[in-house]
Amino acid sequence: MAMHQLPPELVVRIFESLTSVSDILSLSLACRYFNNLLTKSQKLSLFFIAMDKEIGPMEDILQLLTQNNNQVLHLHRSPPLSFTLLAQANTIARVADRFAKLYPSFRWAESKSAQRRSLDDREARRLRRAVYRFWSYTQAFYAKLAPRPIRLDMLAATERLQLLRTWCTDDLYELEDLRWTFEQLLASEICPTDGEIFSRISDDTRLSNTLFQSSSRRNLAASSMAIENIFHSSRNTQELDRNKPTIQELRFRHMQGWGSDLQNFYLVQSFLKCTPAQILWLYDNTVIKQDVEQFIELQTHDPCFFESNSMLFHDWVTVLHARGIDVQKAREAIWSGSAGITRRTGGPLCEDDS
Repeated sequence: MAMHQLPPELVVRIFESLTSVSDILSLSLACRYFNNLLTKSQKLSLFFIAMDKEIGPMEDILQLLTQNNNQVLHLHRSPPLSFTLLAQANTIARVADRFAKLYPSFRWAESKSAQRRSLDDREARRLRRAVYRFWSYTQAFYAKLAPRPIRLDMLAATERLQLLRTWCTDDLYELEDLRWTFEQLLASEICPTDGEIFSRISDDTRLSNTLFQSSSRRNLAASSMAIENIFHSSRNTQELDRNKPTIQELRFRHMQGWGSDLQNFYLVQSFLKCTPAQILWLYDNTVIKQDVEQFIELQTHDPCFFESNSMLFHDWVTVLHARGIDVQKAREAIWSGSAGITRRTGGPLCEDDS
């Protein structure tokens, strides 16, 4: 029997069994009968279910997308589903998916490179969840989304802690795993120390770098547009000519040092106020120090950006202490792989992992 001769109930069950958006679209477009069988609301529900499996947890994406100044941040929000919301979720997910591919090279760098491997499906889901929650934190407390009322430091700290307290301990381990990996990316790629730069290059290369930096003033005025629009076009230009050096290769040759190890530490903490999309844009587009500084100026409009640091690690420590957890042992467990995104063993899994 041909599929288009099947009873509608069976075809609906087939639609419900599909696990990817592309499969649902393909079946819908197979014939007019299939395309008209499901209502718009039914299709929308199936798309959200499929996207949760592909790019989820969708719940965390929705909490990120529905942040606003009129609701308490840590309370659960249930927005009405729409195709517009679906498109916005896909935009967010593309950033998280890219970090799932970059994560192994920074998580297992240098001495641990022998352990490097791709993430399996469950690990990729944990990483995406950590990206969405890191993004929620930075967007709520640092991003210039909309003017927030002036609040006392104590009230702001309470809001941050309330947000972290809504996440289980395993989720907080994943968040610290991601934050620490972002530190490695930023310290090695975006703001390396003077010593790191000195160890990379020879005297001849230093001369060529000086010439390159004096002649190269890459125009980043486009950064004033929405970060989402910039981000989506950032990788396409690199694929036009595979023989040209990549942005990462150019940055390795031409990036200047940002100071001592101590200065580097505080700079990285400042950069951790950026959203994952902004961090990824810096990784994909900046070559020299002026590129980074111009992007930060255009995106934040904050002349004191480097004078304040992210409070995420401090808040993470505070919440774990309140739960009676030894923070140093927790971090050692994350570094060793017994906790966090790529955990081999550990405590009870969160509900999303079961």
